[in-house]
Amino acid sequence: MPTFTIAEIEQAINVWRNRQASGEDAALCPKARHLADVYGEMIYTHATAIDVSLLSAEQVEAVTTALYQQELPL
Repeated sequence: MPTFTIAEIEQAINVWRNRQASGEDAALCPKARHLADVYGEMIYTHATAIDVSLLSAEQVEAVTTALYQQELPL
Protein backbone atom coordinates (compact mmCIF):
# COMPACT_ATOMS: atom_id res chain seq x y z
CA MET A 1 0.00 0.00 0.00
CA PRO A 2 1.18 3.53 -0.71
CA THR A 3 2.11 5.73 2.22
CA PHE A 4 2.79 9.36 3.05
CA THR A 5 5.67 10.22 5.33
CA ILE A 6 5.31 12.64 8.21
CA ALA A 7 7.57 15.02 6.28
CA GLU A 8 5.19 14.92 3.31
CA ILE A 9 2.19 15.64 5.55
CA GLU A 10 4.06 18.55 7.14
CA GLN A 11 5.11 19.88 3.74
CA ALA A 12 1.52 19.72 2.49
CA ILE A 13 0.27 21.61 5.55
CA ASN A 14 2.87 24.31 4.94
CA VAL A 15 1.96 24.58 1.26
CA TRP A 16 -1.68 25.17 2.18
CA ARG A 17 -0.75 27.61 4.97
CA ASN A 18 1.30 29.64 2.48
CA ARG A 19 -1.34 29.39 -0.23
CA GLN A 20 -4.49 30.14 1.80
CA ALA A 21 -4.36 32.65 4.61
CA SER A 22 -5.76 31.73 7.98
CA GLY A 23 -8.92 33.41 9.17
CA GLU A 24 -9.19 36.29 11.58
CA ASP A 25 -9.18 33.81 14.44
CA ALA A 26 -5.85 32.38 13.17
CA ALA A 27 -7.51 29.06 12.33
CA LEU A 28 -5.92 26.93 9.63
CA CYS A 29 -7.50 26.93 6.19
CA PRO A 30 -9.72 23.88 5.53
CA LYS A 31 -7.11 21.95 3.50
CA ALA A 32 -4.46 22.35 6.21
CA ARG A 33 -7.03 21.56 8.90
CA HIS A 34 -7.79 18.22 7.22
CA LEU A 35 -4.14 17.30 7.65
CA ALA A 36 -3.47 18.75 11.09
CA ASP A 37 -5.21 15.94 12.96
CA VAL A 38 -3.29 13.28 11.05
CA TYR A 39 -0.01 15.12 11.63
CA GLY A 40 -0.71 15.49 15.35
CA GLU A 41 -1.59 11.82 15.69
CA MET A 42 1.59 10.83 13.85
CA ILE A 43 3.66 12.95 16.22
CA TYR A 44 1.87 11.52 19.26
CA THR A 45 2.40 7.92 18.16
CA HIS A 46 5.91 8.54 16.78
CA ALA A 47 4.79 7.31 13.34
CA THR A 48 7.08 8.11 10.43
CA ALA A 49 4.55 7.21 7.72
CA ILE A 50 0.84 6.55 7.34
CA ASP A 51 -0.93 4.23 4.93
CA VAL A 52 -3.07 6.12 2.43
CA SER A 53 -5.98 3.76 3.12
CA LEU A 54 -6.22 5.19 6.65
CA LEU A 55 -6.84 8.72 5.36
CA SER A 56 -10.11 10.28 4.28
CA ALA A 57 -10.64 11.30 0.66
CA GLU A 58 -10.27 14.96 1.70
CA GLN A 59 -6.94 14.25 3.39
CA VAL A 60 -5.54 12.34 0.41
CA GLU A 61 -6.66 15.11 -1.93
CA ALA A 62 -5.08 17.79 0.27
CA VAL A 63 -1.71 16.02 0.32
CA THR A 64 -1.59 15.02 -3.34
CA THR A 65 -2.72 18.43 -4.57
CA ALA A 66 -0.16 20.24 -2.42
CA LEU A 67 2.73 17.93 -3.28
CA TYR A 68 2.15 16.92 -6.88
CA GLN A 69 0.24 19.64 -8.72
CA GLN A 70 2.03 22.66 -10.11
CA GLU A 71 -0.91 25.04 -9.84
CA LEU A 72 -3.07 24.82 -6.76
CA PRO A 73 -6.72 25.76 -6.70
CA LEU A 74 -7.61 28.83 -4.69
